[in-house]
Amino acid sequence: MNDVPVPCYSLIETSIGSDPAIVVVNSTLLTFTGHYAFPWHLRIGVICKLQGVNGMPTTEEVEALARLEEKIAPALEVDCNAIFLARITARGERVLLYRVHDPEKADEALQLLISTPDTVRQWEYQMEYDVGWMLAKPELDLLQPSRFN
Repeated sequence: MNDVPVPCYSLIETSIGSDPAIVVVNSTLLTFTGHYAFPWHLRIGVICKLQGVNGMPTTEEVEALARLEEKIAPALEVDCNAIFLARITARGERVLLYRVHDPEKADEALQLLISTPDTVRQWEYQMEYDVGWMLAKPELDLLQPSRFN
């Protein structure tokens, strides 16, 4: 898979209902033409243990979530099997979204990580076949020209 774009991240402050949300989106996916090679939508959900105002994670929690993401990302992205789509922090949860090429490889990597007893936080994941990238649309739609950083 040599057609994976170099990521470029856009930080968007938005809301889900009346709750604040911080979303980081890989903006290169807006013009990415290789959608067909990544037909699977992966959602990883992590419940935040230490929450501050409006369900947002505390500084300590952000550090713990970052450590967890540092384990998950390389396991998924090996051999360009997955592309980071977005990270959503809102309502006491951190959600990581990826687009996946081979779901069996991704599932194997995630099962190995989730079964490790020293996990930083409890988490779960779902993978759905989404060849049209409709499940990625809400995050990609946040990328309005005026919001690029």
